Amino acid sequence: MATQITGSTRILGIIGDPIRQVRAPEVWTAMFQRNGVDAVCIPMQVTAAGLNAFLEGAKALRNFAGLIVTIPHKPASLSQVASPSARARHVGAVNVIRVQDDGQWAGDILDGVGFVGGLKARGQRVEGRKALVVGTGGVGTAIAFAIAEAGAAEVAVFDMAEARAADVAARIGKTGVPSRVAAADAGDFDLIVNASPMGMKPDDPLPINLDRLKPGSIVADVVVHPRMTKLLTAAHERGCFVQPGTHMMDAQIASMASFFGFEGGAWSPEAIAQAVAA
Repeated sequence: MATQITGSTRILGIIGDPIRQVRAPEVWTAMFQRNGVDAVCIPMQVTAAGLNAFLEGAKALRNFAGLIVTIPHKPASLSQVASPSARARHVGAVNVIRVQDDGQWAGDILDGVGFVGGLKARGQRVEGRKALVVGTGGVGTAIAFAIAEAGAAEVAVFDMAEARAADVAARIGKTGVPSRVAAADAGDFDLIVNASPMGMKPDDPLPINLDRLKPGSIVADVVVHPRMTKLLTAAHERGCFVQPGTHMMDAQIASMASFFGFEGGAWSPEAIAQAVAA
């Protein structure tokens, strides 16, 4: 049954550039229907140059539940958030923001929470693993810090922006978990994460060299379309456990729903699967 939009319908936006690859509108709108919430999720393509103006103007919308923030706006949006969570300040990015009663943005970063939660829900451990995270934008940095907090033995990072990767490695090192800048090579790592956009397009090359990939390793991707990227397909063929980007998204929806004030109802990955299939 199609969603009926009324004068009371609240809007949850998702901003990014590009935006066509996101799965959030279909998932959130299906979940709103399932849980009896009068709201819809709308994709909004916003350029980097227009981000600040958009965020300032969006504060005026009184039926706005908030925004999910995706590539490339997670780090830049933090500067517009008056009340970021301690986690967002630590990571240097936000992926959810909402307008407070004082008219200012509050924000948090839940990607890392969702990533680790998705692995644990599928019976995979993070503790003691040597991890490589490729891509140190907002999502990659959040995942790297979450992996460190979950007890990884080491968290190495790679980014084409070498200075940014070095900064993330240094900040993770201050938490007490060994961290360094590494090549985009599976090497001797047993938890490997592509947190870059590489893999969205059919002709994208592999973001990570898998020549030395060990069977039994965990290989994960943040890309949601396609669900099984070239990286995950190749890793699966080599006997690895793979985690598509949908698991990271689904595992954080309950936390997002709470952040946006959608209390009650069912927001679990199982509920999401049932709602989207309906």
